[in-house]
Amino acid sequence: MVVNEPFPTQQLAILAVCRLAEPIAFASILAYNYPFVKDIRGTREDAAFYAGLLVSAFALAEASTAVVWGTISDKVGRKPVVLSGLVGVALSSLGFGLAKNYWVALAARALGGLLNGNVAVMQTMVSEMVKCPEHEPLAYSMIPFMWFFGSIIGSSMGALLARPALLWPVLEGSLFSSYPYLLPNLVAAIWIMIAVILGTLFLKETRVVPVKDDAFADDTDEISPLLQGQPTNLAPSTPTPAIGTTSQHALASDAAHALETASERSILEEPVRLPDTTAGWNRNMVLLILQLALVSYLQMVYGVLMPIYLVDSPAADIPTGHLDLRGGFGFSVRKVGAVMSANGFMAIIVQGAIFTPFVRRFGVWKSFVWMTILAPLAYVVVPFITMAPRSHALIPIYMDLFAQNFMNIIIYPCLLILLKDSTPSVSILGRVNGMAMTCCSGARTIAPPLVGYVYGVGGSAAAWWSIGLVALIAELLILTMKPPPRIPEVQGDGSD
Repeated sequence: MVVNEPFPTQQLAILAVCRLAEPIAFASILAYNYPFVKDIRGTREDAAFYAGLLVSAFALAEASTAVVWGTISDKVGRKPVVLSGLVGVALSSLGFGLAKNYWVALAARALGGLLNGNVAVMQTMVSEMVKCPEHEPLAYSMIPFMWFFGSIIGSSMGALLARPALLWPVLEGSLFSSYPYLLPNLVAAIWIMIAVILGTLFLKETRVVPVKDDAFADDTDEISPLLQGQPTNLAPSTPTPAIGTTSQHALASDAAHALETASERSILEEPVRLPDTTAGWNRNMVLLILQLALVSYLQMVYGVLMPIYLVDSPAADIPTGHLDLRGGFGFSVRKVGAVMSANGFMAIIVQGAIFTPFVRRFGVWKSFVWMTILAPLAYVVVPFITMAPRSHALIPIYMDLFAQNFMNIIIYPCLLILLKDSTPSVSILGRVNGMAMTCCSGARTIAPPLVGYVYGVGGSAAAWWSIGLVALIAELLILTMKPPPRIPEVQGDGSD
């Protein structure tokens, strides 16, 4: 453990620029995803389903190759994997912007996910850059913070630059008139390539290659390898970074890797107990993983459905000011982008200013329980917003966005802490986190097309109330759970 190592400001700043590139590309399509599908398919029928499929294609492809890219980074280094992943996202963005066929657009999204292994690898680089435990909370918060910041830029950029010929008539008949969704993707690709150039020139490799010392090569025996890899039990207190929520898909794996790395560091600083070699999976761990999957589903589906709902036209036979159970608000793409950008700002505020003092005040278990109990309200009330006068509709919309951000940003990291404290032995912590992230990826993959299908068949209210039903299931699961023995002493920052 290095105590006096300076904070790696320069390297983290370069890595932050690289991390910023992906959410810009990912979030830029959310504002125009629904009209893009309607334009490219020529019909509104099932447009919400196909729009959701475009989002989930990236998440599914990325989840399927994340372990492969992580393994490659262990062999060839972190830097080549990060830079090649960025190039893959740039190619995906250009392919999507040039697509004239829905299936070409879907293939471009999937290609971006397949080539992008940056989420876990970048978090690994953070853990390898930071030598001093006191620097960990700030360093680990960089990855999710840049996701939120990039989502704000991406949402605004997508809303402003999509279909530019409608806003700037001088572009009529130009390339951007023929390819109305190329400009935001082109700008995203240019930003990504700038990040690639900066990373190539200034980002340092962090992977440490173990070197065998010949002077001690003969001093080992058959017991030495066992001592070097001996597992230890988790220490009672582990600093855990605050993780926020967004419709982007990568936060779960960021948080899991940060949690595991922080746990390993705290083991070096606190009394070590011998491992319980008989320890294994328990009921609480399974229930917590199920809760994580449900929360991941809710986060993804809210982030995908809200832009669709805002841009969709109201039902034709519903007078203004009356309950509309089928349509949306009919906002312009640019107005939706502004709303989603504001949503990103709210998420940053909750994560940066509210999460830690809130959980310190109420404790991890109570914070998780109460926010889970209240969560269904954020979904079931959305259709009733249509009863508000259109001139004032943004007020209840922003209130709901803030409530959803607040509850999910509290719930998700609390679940990670509870899962860590429910794990009886560090020897299975990697498998537990791996299983949790696999379940979360699966939930985020099925969420967009499933809710899109419900929206297309049953209308907007059916979609929102189906999300509320999932939140209610998560609430009922609490009745079968109990706090881990150590959790009363664990606070929001992980200290006793």
